[in-house]
Amino acid sequence: MCPSRVSVSSSSGRLTPFDALALALRAVQTSIQQSQKEPDDMLLASTALLAPFEGVVRKNGVPTKLHVDGLAAILLARSSAYPVTQLARDIVDFNACESSIMACILNRPSPFESISPAYFANDNMGSAGSDQAQLKALGTELFIRLPRLLMLVRSLRLNWLSVGQPLADALHLSDSLLALQDQQAEQRLLQQIEVQSSLGLKADCPRHSHLHFASVQDYEALAYYWQSRLCLLRVRSRLQDNLSSRRIQTNYEMDPSLIFQSCPQSYQKEIPRLAMNLLMCSKYTETLQLRKQIRLSAHAAVIVWGVMNESAFPWAHESEVEKSSVLAMLLRRVNMALEAHPDLSAEDMNLAADMFAGGEAQGRFVELFVS
Repeated sequence: MCPSRVSVSSSSGRLTPFDALALALRAVQTSIQQSQKEPDDMLLASTALLAPFEGVVRKNGVPTKLHVDGLAAILLARSSAYPVTQLARDIVDFNACESSIMACILNRPSPFESISPAYFANDNMGSAGSDQAQLKALGTELFIRLPRLLMLVRSLRLNWLSVGQPLADALHLSDSLLALQDQQAEQRLLQQIEVQSSLGLKADCPRHSHLHFASVQDYEALAYYWQSRLCLLRVRSRLQDNLSSRRIQTNYEMDPSLIFQSCPQSYQKEIPRLAMNLLMCSKYTETLQLRKQIRLSAHAAVIVWGVMNESAFPWAHESEVEKSSVLAMLLRRVNMALEAHPDLSAEDMNLAADMFAGGEAQGRFVELFVS
């Protein structure tokens, strides 16, 4: 795991990324030896700090899935009696959402899918900031569990001849995920967020308004909750559309209980609302500094792009020019976030939006996000 001899500096006397990585590997090895191979927080933290190093070496700064898999493996190795520390929760919080997007692309479960819910559940109910903590916990759990649902939906798309149990599994999982919401906490936290409008434009016109968050924690709590839930609703809607189409083509007689479960009508109004909320976060996302936050904003832009091209937006009929302007803004955000050269095209965005609704993982968004 660690080279027998580590050169700690280059000829210029400065640490290179490879030197730093070698030192970090030695630190992890020392941590394992000192902890008697127990999965303690020091081992977890050492592994977490290693995660970005290969990205630095490869000049993209993206944590590899192997390092993130290692974090999840350490947490899974802990006994149920092992205390859930704040450090461990923070490490899960930092890695869970982005790694789940990677899992969706790679068509595999989230590496954190099987860890104890205590690592991302809200334990601050009734305390100051509990609404923020509640929404952050719900958003994180949705992100962690969404890759499994996408796997089921993709398997159904490829093999509709045997839909029985896989269909039931997909509907059951999507129903359980749809229950992960707290409208009261969302409304209470929203009341603390200032809605600002551009000069000379109507403040009550959503496309001319933006949300000003008091803290990045408030932003992450609301935006990641909206983002993950919107992704879920798109997958559920796509599942229903595919089922309806299949029944018409084949006269397939579905179990009545599944027909009832698969009806998403009560959620149709929520889709444009969540997309609008994420659009109103656009100006705030320009201030984000962490690579993780920037990459998550690219995912959000793709999801909103999909909504705008698949459903009737509340204000889309007012002006096609306005819609084109918003789509161009979303495309710019993704190009900047992923440092695309050459820029992604509208077709690249369409492929990415389709992928996160249950379509095949393909296109330049996939290449840039996982490279």
